[in-house]
Amino acid sequence: MAAVFAESRKGAIVRAGRGLVLTTLLLLTMRILSPPAQAQGAITQPRMQIYAGPLHREYLGCLNCDRYDVNSVWNDFGPFGWDNGYPNASRFATYRLPHGRYSACDPFASDPPILLDTSGKDYGRLNISMKRADSICGPHGAPSICETLKTMCQRNQEPRQ
Repeated sequence: MAAVFAESRKGAIVRAGRGLVLTTLLLLTMRILSPPAQAQGAITQPRMQIYAGPLHREYLGCLNCDRYDVNSVWNDFGPFGWDNGYPNASRFATYRLPHGRYSACDPFASDPPILLDTSGKDYGRLNISMKRADSICGPHGAPSICETLKTMCQRNQEPRQ
């Protein structure tokens, strides 16, 4: 009886080992084949585009694109980067001036840049005004984007070395 018990335990261990191996392989296969959650969110999230100037015809970049995307405002080396240190190469340079009708950095700007998704839905104005109802920094705005915009505007006012 002891020999049967030992044999049966040995078989159970081998079966459990096979089950563990199959479970591990299944999990690895699912991990490899399933897209990351971040990529899934990027697919379903509309691209937030910034437009400015007269009749908002000038494209200023993508607000929620990956920082390595050439159109991203987070890409400091691209033509749309908010903190692009090359004012002649940055399309955003004119719209980050401390004062001006179209400036995102002037809380009194009459026509600051707008945020649209790719289907044309309007998400408000890219402006540091906390009183303007349609401003990204206004009462119904996006605090994280507002803080980033304020930091960029403040850095832009400091003299470059």
